[in-house]
Amino acid sequence: MEPLSPAKRLTVIASAAVLTVTAGIVGYQDYSRQPISRLMRAGLPLLDLTVKLRDSANNDLDAGTSLVGSNDEVPAGDEHCPALTGGDVGSGTTMDVTVQRPADCPKQATWYVKKHPVAFTLNFNQGEAFLNWWDAQPRVQSLVGNRFVQGLFFGLLQSLKVKAEQLNLEGLQGEFLAQLLRDAIAANAELHYDMAHASQGWVISYSRSDSQFADQAMPALAGVLATSGYRLNKLPEPILETRIGLQKLFFTQFRERIYLAQSLEALLNVIDSISPQSRRSEAPLSLTLRSEAFIENLLPVLTGSASYPLQWDFALKDGQLGSMTLPAAAWQSQLHSQLFEGVLASIPHDAFAGVAASLALSPDLTTKDWQALAANGPSATPPGTASAGVGFVWDFTADSPTGAVGVIVANPQQPQASAAYAQYLKNPDFGAECAGGSLFLAASSESLLIRMKDACNKQSLSPLDWQRGIEKQRMQAAQLTAFVNPGAAARELFLAGGAGVAQEANEFAPRWQQDYEAAKAAMRQEGDKLFYSLPILSYTGRVEGDAGAVLEGRLVAQEGGK
Repeated sequence: MEPLSPAKRLTVIASAAVLTVTAGIVGYQDYSRQPISRLMRAGLPLLDLTVKLRDSANNDLDAGTSLVGSNDEVPAGDEHCPALTGGDVGSGTTMDVTVQRPADCPKQATWYVKKHPVAFTLNFNQGEAFLNWWDAQPRVQSLVGNRFVQGLFFGLLQSLKVKAEQLNLEGLQGEFLAQLLRDAIAANAELHYDMAHASQGWVISYSRSDSQFADQAMPALAGVLATSGYRLNKLPEPILETRIGLQKLFFTQFRERIYLAQSLEALLNVIDSISPQSRRSEAPLSLTLRSEAFIENLLPVLTGSASYPLQWDFALKDGQLGSMTLPAAAWQSQLHSQLFEGVLASIPHDAFAGVAASLALSPDLTTKDWQALAANGPSATPPGTASAGVGFVWDFTADSPTGAVGVIVANPQQPQASAAYAQYLKNPDFGAECAGGSLFLAASSESLLIRMKDACNKQSLSPLDWQRGIEKQRMQAAQLTAFVNPGAAARELFLAGGAGVAQEANEFAPRWQQDYEAAKAAMRQEGDKLFYSLPILSYTGRVEGDAGAVLEGRLVAQEGGK
């Protein structure tokens, strides 16, 4: 055999090296993209779960069509192997750690999960566009660095700073969870909030095939960081649990999407309740709020459906907010062409949220009329041409720190109708009339009622006065209007911890007390600067035929504090 020349030998060596590297890359990708069950380390403790679904009243639900629940009998225990239960049991959402079981007992447990509509979902339709917008917003970045935000989300923010080197993740560098979160946003992420599980109700899912970081993150999570896991017969992959910094994390893969959650119960409820969005909005960011999570029996009457999603689209452009879409529903056929101005004039300008619609509520409704409405929904008869309006206010007040609700009913054609509306109140002192009887006001707290009366009597500002009245014409031309003031809610949440209670200066007080009050005052000042810099999200619009209602959104600067 003729010996190879030096040039040919180099060619063969280079080809072999290329083939070896290619095979290594392909082998690594094949390994890293394997199911979670094949990535987790050997010997990881796993618990087999029988998931039982319950409603908010703790009634058992049929799980025949559920993706996670089971109608099987609960595994019975005995003296040697007591039964294990966990999830939404009692006042907590955890395993009963007081039950001692021998090592030879079966690794089985019954897990109870509250089945409840997921309150809202934030869709990152164009993840890269959102990240570019976020990185180019120094004002938004400063909000994250604010001491109030740092304190409110201390656990999560501290966990985002934990580096891969601290977790002993070979081949990875930098803040592990922060990289994972940014990668998820860029991979068609959906951020869900399950309010049935309160502060532990956050769940994010994203497409594994669109992820750039999953090839490194999933082997690290499943093979190194996972401390335990759970298996369900109906789910193809186990749910693994880990803790990164102060943050407990549950994760799994289902239908080509990775799910990360703060609690096992919220993760199971989201998988069982929400299918990934098949048709995405053209806006970079959209928020879907599900009315059925807040309203149950009334929803089918007003909309003709058990579900009624509201969608906000965010343009993420300077000076543009986006739009709010309300699907077509039976109640929209009863909207008058004009919204009575006094309804908007009775809403305090700095309330947390408000909604107004050009609907008429007759003072002459009898029990029979209400029964007909409940059975048949709104009337098919077109409304009159006169202006009308019903408004709702949600606010946080000193006598109701958890929130107070106000109602405004306009009846300019029958100014003597206030007494008829007052009959619906349990406490008549929480009702009042305004504008010569053309408006009836009611509230769940005395202070909110006073604020509404002051606005109606023009003794204080209303949304019609925003930005020196620039928004007035836009609101007057609308059939529907709504707004949310996130700064007002955040400020009340901040003050609810006691920071709003200022003690009188006393030079004879102990030094520690003086320092404490000075720190509270500094926090209030910094908090107010933050909260009043947040704009009001204002939406107005009209019904557009069978397409439902589309409300144009605008950012409105706040006019100051209460």
